[in-house]
Amino acid sequence: MNTSSHLTSSAVTLPLPEAPAQILVKLTEDAAHENQEFFQQLRRVVKAIAKALEDSEETVSFREAADFSILARTHRRPSTLADLRSYINRMCLYPGFAEMPIRFISIPKCRVMLQAQFGHSAHSFRKAQTVLHSVFTQAIRQGWCTQNPAKAILRPQVEEKRIEILNLKQIRSLLHACRHDIRLLPMEAPLRLMLWCGIRPMEVRRLHWSDIDPSERLVYIESFNSKTGGARAVPLRGGARCLLRQMKAPDQRIAPCNWERLWLLLRQRAGFRTWQNDVLRHTFASMHLKRYHNLPLLQEEMGHRNAILLQTRYLNLRYLRNADAHAFFKTDNWL
Repeated sequence: MNTSSHLTSSAVTLPLPEAPAQILVKLTEDAAHENQEFFQQLRRVVKAIAKALEDSEETVSFREAADFSILARTHRRPSTLADLRSYINRMCLYPGFAEMPIRFISIPKCRVMLQAQFGHSAHSFRKAQTVLHSVFTQAIRQGWCTQNPAKAILRPQVEEKRIEILNLKQIRSLLHACRHDIRLLPMEAPLRLMLWCGIRPMEVRRLHWSDIDPSERLVYIESFNSKTGGARAVPLRGGARCLLRQMKAPDQRIAPCNWERLWLLLRQRAGFRTWQNDVLRHTFASMHLKRYHNLPLLQEEMGHRNAILLQTRYLNLRYLRNADAHAFFKTDNWL
């Protein structure tokens, strides 16, 4: 008997099951007596298809997957979580994206959404793609989807700006402003830590005087104070050494509470009309590499996971002289 015709005639007489996969399973059971070995193999294949169809129904919407992704990061800082929520909320504003089952979101759909919501800025587009990638990664772990379409989207090139660093005269103007305006005296210690230890502004705002070890001449950035979550210890060099003579109560914060207002006032009093983000870390990194010629050590002290970002975004050695780098790390110059 012809197998295909037998399958067709059997399909007509079968009562209609609830799912197409069940029809195929029933067909293999009814026709198994014709060719037992063939239909046993076919039945295994059909069961696998049925399982795949069942799995395809186990999914959640993008909004639900994104909320779970944030929930999995509750250990991160509130500012980081707020940033994640902001990007996810903008994604969900794209028509139909929030309610779409995450298993069925395609590469083109992700690309169109990212372009519509974040295409105005290469930086925002890249950051949004990173956030989207993390949402799909968590969804895959939960079995809500099997692929991460964010991987396949080309990232736009970010136009690199010229890296600025401060010269010795500009550094002295900042210290002078701190010491000659009583309102800015609380900013001197944070300024020295940012300049001569490369500590990020948000990190230095979390530090207490107990994080400085006078005997070891180190400042400790614990994992819960670090931007990247990794702990590190940075030597007190150059102008940061004088902090060892200014130690205060261990439980007292090093940075003042009205940071934003004082930080703006400090730059104004020091004569800066423009200010590039991270210029203090750029200065520390460039001076450090010029003075010590040790990129792995610099990477460790700055808290970078790899040296690529450090080399492309933080260093400017073009006009930096050895004499300036040595002067930068000479403590007596900054007392």
